[in-house]
Amino acid sequence: MKQIRATEVIRSAVEFQGVMTSGGPVKSHPGRGKKDSAPPQLKVSVQDVITEIRVRFNITDEEALYIRQVTEEKIADPMIRTTVEAHREDRLYLEGPYRGQLNGDIQVTYEEHGRYEELADPQYTDIGGIFDIMAVTVIQQHLAFA
Repeated sequence: MKQIRATEVIRSAVEFQGVMTSGGPVKSHPGRGKKDSAPPQLKVSVQDVITEIRVRFNITDEEALYIRQVTEEKIADPMIRTTVEAHREDRLYLEGPYRGQLNGDIQVTYEEHGRYEELADPQYTDIGGIFDIMAVTVIQQHLAFA
């Protein structure tokens, strides 16, 4: 209570400084910002992603097979498909919070199968790492189906 009583409120003021203008006329871009049209989806196969991961990261054949297995398992998950289809127009959600959630689901799958080495490896867990690539691939596959 002593700290609360010692708290001071400092007031601030806003002062009008006139009308601000931009560097020139605003150009309109016809067709941009339409809610009816989504950007074209990338057609990415699981094999293409495995190849990309093998080029970027030093992984074994066993790891590549396990990445394929988990990715295909998540692509077959009806709950993930339902969520992606429901939010197919909301790319910010899919590429932000939902990608993070899916990344976490992939890590849980690895934990359930006792793949602790991968869970401790930064090339898997970092942003843009293997789990992140897997999550993006799953979302893109579901968007292609939608």
